[in-house]
Amino acid sequence: MGTVSLLVAIVALVLYVVIWAVCLLGWRTARIRYAHPTLPSRIASLPASSAPGVTIIRPLCGLDQNLYNTLESCMKLDYPKFEVIFALQDEKDEALPVVRMVMGKYPEVDAKVVINDEKIGVNPKVNNLISPFQEAKFDLLWVLDSTISVLPGTLARSIEAFLSNPTSYASPNDPESSPLLSISDDVRKPPTAGEVGLVHQVPIAVCYQKTWGSLIEQAYLNTTHAKMYLAINATAIDSCVVGKSNLYSRTNISTLTTPSPSLRRLANPPTGLVGFSPFLAEDNMIALSLWHELSLKHAMTPDVALDFLGSLTVRDYINRRVRWIRVRKKMTPLIATVLEPFTEMIVSGLYGSWAIRRLLGANVFPLFCIHVMIWLAVDLSTKKALETNVRGIGPLGSRLTFLVAWMAREVMALPIWLMAMTSSDVVWRGQKYRIIFSGEAIRLEER
Repeated sequence: MGTVSLLVAIVALVLYVVIWAVCLLGWRTARIRYAHPTLPSRIASLPASSAPGVTIIRPLCGLDQNLYNTLESCMKLDYPKFEVIFALQDEKDEALPVVRMVMGKYPEVDAKVVINDEKIGVNPKVNNLISPFQEAKFDLLWVLDSTISVLPGTLARSIEAFLSNPTSYASPNDPESSPLLSISDDVRKPPTAGEVGLVHQVPIAVCYQKTWGSLIEQAYLNTTHAKMYLAINATAIDSCVVGKSNLYSRTNISTLTTPSPSLRRLANPPTGLVGFSPFLAEDNMIALSLWHELSLKHAMTPDVALDFLGSLTVRDYINRRVRWIRVRKKMTPLIATVLEPFTEMIVSGLYGSWAIRRLLGANVFPLFCIHVMIWLAVDLSTKKALETNVRGIGPLGSRLTFLVAWMAREVMALPIWLMAMTSSDVVWRGQKYRIIFSGEAIRLEER
C-alpha cells in the first residue's frame, strides 16, 4: 500500500504541476497581451478603396441585455469599409425596433435588416445566419453575438491579425507590397493551409443587473474561463474557440465538409454553413473544421469581446454550465471531460496538497490555504489585465461581492460537473434536446 500511495502521489504531483503551468500560462498571456493600452492599426487609416471589405453579421432573437449599446458598438467602428447585417427570423421580433433605432442614428453606415424564417436544422443561430451568408457583399465575415459589444479599433486590429497571412492580400500593381499598406479586395484570395483563417477575441462579462447568478457567471468568465481559454490558444495544440466574436472567410466556410455523421449519410451531403446545423455549438465545430480540414490557424487580438449578461438566477447559472458541459463532453475526447474537475481550484488544491504531504511530509492545511491564496491572486491579476482597455464600461463592482461570487463559483464547480455527467439532455431556448455521440443535437419530441 505504501508503494501504491507513493506512485499515486507522484502522479498527482505531476498533474498538479501541469495544471499550475497551464494557469500561469493563461495569466502570463493576459498580462502580456491585454495589460497595456491597445494601439490603433494602420489599416484603420487606409482609404476605403484600399481596405478589404468586411460584412458584420449580428444574429438577433429577442431583447438581450443592453441590446441598443451592443448593436451601436458595431456602427462606430474605426474602419473604412464595412457593412452591417442585422439578421432576424421573425418580423415581429422585439429586437427589430431597437435595430431600426440604431440604424436611424447612423444613416451613414451601410446597414440593412435581413429577415428569413427558414429552418434548416436544430440550431437557431445557424438558421439565422444562412441568408446573411448569402447576401453579404464581402468575403470576410465578422459574426458578433447579440450580447457582444466591441471597441472602435477591434475590427481593424482583427483584420491586421488576419493579414498576417503573407499571400492573402496583395496590391494589383505591386504583388510584393506589404499587405498592411496596399490592399485590394478584388484580388484577395482566401487563406490556405498554414495561414490564419479565423480571428477571435476572449469574452469577458459585464453585469448591469447584479443578481447572484450573473455575478457568478461574471466571476467564471473573467477568471477561470479566460485563463484556460488564453492558455489553450497560446499553446496552439488544437482549436479552442467560442462564437462570441469570429472573423473568417466565407469562401473557406463554404468548402467545409459537414462533420455530421447523419448528414454525411445523405446522397448529397451539404457543405458549408448548412453542414453545421445539427450542432448546438456550431462555433466550436466550425473552428475545428477550419483547423483540421483546411489546416488554418487561429489568431487573437489584444481586444476583448464584452459580453453583457442579463439577470441570471443561481439556477440559471447552474443550468447554463451543465448544458455546455453536456454538449462539450460529446464533442471533445472523453479524457478531457473526465479530467476537468482536476483542473479546478478546490480539487487540484486537495490532491496537490496531499501529494506534497505524502512526498515531503508537509502539513496539508497550510499548503491548501497557500494554494487558494495564490490561485485567487492569479485570477485577480488576470481579471485586471483583461479589463485594462475597457475600464469604465459597466457599473463599478464591489471587491467583496466579486470574492463571494468567485468562491461560490469554485465551490459549485464539482457539483455542477457531477450533475452534467448524469445525462446528455439539455434545454436551450425552451427546447429540450439530446446530445448524441457525434455531438449532434436531436429534439426529443422527434425521437
